[in-house]
Amino acid sequence: MAGAPLVKLLAVDLDGTLVDSAPDIAHCLGSALDAVGYARPGEARTRVWIGDGLETLIARALAHAGQSETAAMGSPTFTTAEARHRAALDAFLACYGDNLFAHSRLYPDAIATLDAVRARGVRLCCITNKRYAFAEQLLAQAGVLDRFELLLGGDSLPEKKPSPLPLNVAADTLGIPPAAATLVGDSHQDLRAARAAGYGFVLATYGYGKIDETELADAPRIRKFADLPRALGL
Repeated sequence: MAGAPLVKLLAVDLDGTLVDSAPDIAHCLGSALDAVGYARPGEARTRVWIGDGLETLIARALAHAGQSETAAMGSPTFTTAEARHRAALDAFLACYGDNLFAHSRLYPDAIATLDAVRARGVRLCCITNKRYAFAEQLLAQAGVLDRFELLLGGDSLPEKKPSPLPLNVAADTLGIPPAAATLVGDSHQDLRAARAAGYGFVLATYGYGKIDETELADAPRIRKFADLPRALGL
């Protein structure tokens, strides 16, 4: 059809791309470290660790705390590192379920931009390494869940980004060839998943991730979410 967009499917990353979720993640990561006797790492450091799923986030925070400090006097003792990790994870989960969108926010013009993309006939899915239940509730609380035909979380499939599997499943489920699909994300996990799946890629430069320029090559960049339609050629 004349005037139809070349991009038929847009996959949107969540944390650091659609939603600035670091404030709530940092708050609950602080609660998790409190629970095992370590100091809160703060939001700035937490932003650097986001992107590979919750278990990896907890592992990074504990590794950093273990290298830089000892547990406070009177704090819980753990016989193994695995036990400390489980306790921190449990504390995070107890906090985060009640703080998914307390201080987090959609990036500016996110809703209008999603609607503009959809109005051009592009279908939307959300592919995140966040656990599905948290991602679904966060999107619902942010008021954008209904914009996406499909949501895949980090625990929806046997593999998560940077594996291409979630992107492949999304394309198959929605009946769109990968060559007509693009992923917008902020991390090397997103870039590598997109390349392996045969998707196009748009980098959200305002997000949490850092990507080597040589790896990024000529992929388009956006400085704000509202720039997305232009980057997609819509």
